[in-house]
Amino acid sequence: MKQNKSELQGAGKVFQFTFLQFAKNKANMITLIIMLVIALFSVPVTTLFSGGGISAGDSAGISKVYWQDQTGYSVNLEEAAEEDDYFRNTAFEEAAFSIDDFESSGEEDSVYVLFSENEATGGTMISVRCLPEQEPSDSDLSGLQTLASQAVEQAKLSALQITEDQRATLLAGVTGQVQTAEEYRDGESVNWDVQYGLQLGYSIVVMMVSIFAVTYIVRAVVEEKASKLVEMLMVSVQPLALLVGKILAAMAYIFGFFLLFLAGIGISWLVSSRFMDVSAISDMMAASGFSMNLLNLSPATVLIVLISMLLGYLTFAILAGLSGTGCSSMDDVQGASTLSTILIFVGYFVAVLAGSIGGDGLNLFASLCPVISAFCAPVQYVLGNIGIGILLLSWLIQAAVIALLAVFSARVYRALLMYRGSRPTFRQMFAMAKEQSSGKEQN
Repeated sequence: MKQNKSELQGAGKVFQFTFLQFAKNKANMITLIIMLVIALFSVPVTTLFSGGGISAGDSAGISKVYWQDQTGYSVNLEEAAEEDDYFRNTAFEEAAFSIDDFESSGEEDSVYVLFSENEATGGTMISVRCLPEQEPSDSDLSGLQTLASQAVEQAKLSALQITEDQRATLLAGVTGQVQTAEEYRDGESVNWDVQYGLQLGYSIVVMMVSIFAVTYIVRAVVEEKASKLVEMLMVSVQPLALLVGKILAAMAYIFGFFLLFLAGIGISWLVSSRFMDVSAISDMMAASGFSMNLLNLSPATVLIVLISMLLGYLTFAILAGLSGTGCSSMDDVQGASTLSTILIFVGYFVAVLAGSIGGDGLNLFASLCPVISAFCAPVQYVLGNIGIGILLLSWLIQAAVIALLAVFSARVYRALLMYRGSRPTFRQMFAMAKEQSSGKEQN
């Protein structure tokens, strides 16, 4: 049977119809709301767990802080407070009286901080005393204790005559790096933790997008087939247009879903930065060796990532559409998505393994092998492990696989839409394609 040149006629109508169905589905709406809530709370929750949390716009409710140093390190709490915006409205004064006289000599809403030696441990003890029935809030006390600890640390380093640069080096920790002579001559390379982290993060994004696509496409195809809606659509829409329209609709919905999720994180960051100290997140990323400079972000890099994700998406989406079309009822949905899901997990685990082990041979294989290359090729290129020629060859191989799947789909999709019975295997689908190519009618 000859392929009609208008096989894609009506794909736009299917796209619009399917996209609206996705958007109106209650389960999809609930999932979207949950993900947006997670995105909006992501930055403040991460900030709290990473050691931040004190509002950058608020100030302490403590009017005055008396302090006395008995350590011999010349602790200066007032000097340490000059760099802390939270205590900008709090006065600091070295006490002329002892901590025992604080209750009778201290001003209203003030506290007393005593730095003394801890005889049991040999370290420094920080004692904070409040006036009766005038105890500050937990955030004020927590901030004051942190400030006092910083003041002690600064005093000890000053006693050792360590400069600020030396202090930063001392507190930065120690990292190790193993390089070959060739890598050393080529210049600075990305450390293993960053390479593995980038590969893992990108693979997770591709896996999530692909699994969402497989789930949505299989469910949409089976629902329409089970409800006989597809038979009505085939009156005015070509069978292949049904598959293409659904794949594009799922792609638009899922990519829009993730764009909204990223926008939610961006809004969370902008809003949180006005009320919280979010620098702890940046410090945590810097401590792990991650820097945005390592990604060489540019419009070209973004384009490379998008093209790679699109090619991987189309591969899994076409397979999902074929599998779903072979189902006769909603009971077969789980089995229909099995093949696509297995391929997605295979690509994900091999990508993570490649990011963990590395090596020129493994990087090349992971970048060129269909399915796996969707997870690996762009990351390997950004990290400099492969060149632009290998990346383009990877895209060419993926495009060829997609083209073969599209031709195969065009030959069997009409027969599958009318098929009723147990879910056909891919061997049976190949038999259908062979009959179509030889011009035989499908029963």
